[in-house]
Amino acid sequence: MSENPPPTSIFSTPAARVTLVMSALFGTTSVILVFLPRWLEFERGLSGAEIGAVLSLAQFARIVTGPLVAYQADKSDDRSAPIKWLAIAAVLAYAAFFFVTDEFWPLLITGFIALSTTQAITPLIEAATLRATAQGKIDYGLARGFSSVAFIFANVVGGIAVAQFGLGAVVVWVLAGLALTAATAWFGLPADRPPPRIHKSRTGAIRELLRTRRFLILILACGLIQSAHGFYYGFSTNVWTGQGLSPEMIGVLWAFGVGVEVAFLWNLRFFEKRTTPEALILLGAGAGVVRWLAMGFAPTGLVLWPLQALHAMSFAAAHVGAMRLVFRDTPEHSAAMAQTLYSGMSAGLLMGMSTLLSGYLYDHIGAGGYWAMAVLAGAGGALALLLLSPEPRRPAATPS
Repeated sequence: MSENPPPTSIFSTPAARVTLVMSALFGTTSVILVFLPRWLEFERGLSGAEIGAVLSLAQFARIVTGPLVAYQADKSDDRSAPIKWLAIAAVLAYAAFFFVTDEFWPLLITGFIALSTTQAITPLIEAATLRATAQGKIDYGLARGFSSVAFIFANVVGGIAVAQFGLGAVVVWVLAGLALTAATAWFGLPADRPPPRIHKSRTGAIRELLRTRRFLILILACGLIQSAHGFYYGFSTNVWTGQGLSPEMIGVLWAFGVGVEVAFLWNLRFFEKRTTPEALILLGAGAGVVRWLAMGFAPTGLVLWPLQALHAMSFAAAHVGAMRLVFRDTPEHSAAMAQTLYSGMSAGLLMGMSTLLSGYLYDHIGAGGYWAMAVLAGAGGALALLLLSPEPRRPAATPS
């Protein structure tokens, strides 16, 4: 008489394992985003222009490096393998970046390699999360929310560590976080076998993707909406400091915006039952227009809190809508490439251009630079209206 197998623990599911990897990665990139510019200035003596070059080179190149990585990922017999190898490469690249180089040109080269590795992992882990949560006990909103909690945790605790031990804590945190990312990937991610191959060339599959009008509209529209955060990411701290806000208050404002985003993600099922991915993208664009228009007037006091709460819409709603459409409308054999092209457009090419523009605007009109971001969000929303047009779609891909 056979016995029924014991129920599978939620913590042993592919969805839980991929969530752990994403959380380790986000807990590392959070500290890179916030503290790496300070480390470059005070530990390596780089100027603002040199720091901007180090940070933006990988962003601009992402539109090329990302698809190259995704091309190999889509060909792989195990879609978890590129994540594992990139995590190892990231540890080595950041070690060289921190310990081997101290002049601008070597830092530019090693920084490009290091930042490119962590940026390349993100769309691959997003695609893996969408597949795993589609068949597991954890939904996408919960998984993405846990990763955002890790981001907040790293902001707060990483800031305390820097205050207590100096900027050397950034080096320790980043290398330890990347080592944790690599360990959770190698020992936690199960083999992720792709479905049976469709008999067409890889370049043919990519060409088909780039000829799909709906996909091109999607990545450009959402790229504009997300790149509208460029001024906020790069110069909100500077603007608030000039307005007299304390560093502690600025940190709380950042954490509050991400905290509301987490609340939205953990209640994603409620919203998705009542709306469509296209509507989420348009909601994100509208929230971005309102948020950046208001921020351009350099408000202070209580009004900042609801404006920060709009981060759940201006970023998270648009991002979730894009992820859903990419997953639903993209052929399985081009899934990694589709995620990477979206990421390369929203967090790469357009974000790099937005960041450079933001620096110029900050120098000349201060907080008024937010108004240019409102224009970008509005343009993305106008383009996203074309996604509402009736158009034949591919059958939804079934996760393997």
